Amino acid sequence: MNSMAYADTEARDSSMASTIASSMQQLSMSFGLACGSLIAAWYLGDAPQSDGAAVTSALHYAFLTLGVLTALSSLSFWTLRAEDGANVSRGALSEAP
Repeated sequence: MNSMAYADTEARDSSMASTIASSMQQLSMSFGLACGSLIAAWYLGDAPQSDGAAVTSALHYAFLTLGVLTALSSLSFWTLRAEDGANVSRGALSEAP
């Protein structure tokens, strides 16, 4: 995914693309942490945070939920065409077996 950030950029714009990609990566980590915290809090519900078993259970469910969301988000790669990113891979299209 990181290399696809540069797939359609000209050489003269690579510095700007690098800055934007780095900023987006930092934002995605921040949003991921916030989303994970909200999901864990939702699973924890009204249970006190001092209840170790409830917190552990909430974290397990939150990790499973985030894993499913991550797997679902990978479906967006089905929209890529065979020629997408060809200039990043030096134009060599791999042939599927």
